[in-house]
Amino acid sequence: MAAWVGGAVAGAGCIVAGVLLVRAGLDDADKWASVIGMCIAAAGLPLAVYSIVLARRSLTTPPPTQVSAQPAAQPGHVVSGSTIEGDNIQIGRARDVDIRRER
Repeated sequence: MAAWVGGAVAGAGCIVAGVLLVRAGLDDADKWASVIGMCIAAAGLPLAVYSIVLARRSLTTPPPTQVSAQPAAQPGHVVSGSTIEGDNIQIGRARDVDIRRER
C-alpha cells in the first residue's frame, strides 16, 4: 500500500514539475533541470557509498566457531570435536546422520 502511495506522489510530483518547466520556457527549464539533476546526484552519492560499505561488510565472514561436546536438549543428540566454518549444513528431525567432509 505504501509503495502505491509513494508511486502516486512521485508521479504527481513529476507531472507538476513538468508543467512548471513547460511554463517557464526552454531556457529557464534547462537551467532548473540542471539544478534539479545536481541535487539528485548530490543526494545519490552518499547513498551509493553507504551501499558499498554494507556490501563489503556482508562479504566478511566471522572466524570459525568451536563446538564443545555438550549433549543437546534431547537425549541422543551430541556434537563433538567439530569446527563450524564457511557453508553450514542444517539438519532437522533426522536419524542416524553421519556427515564427513574431507578437505
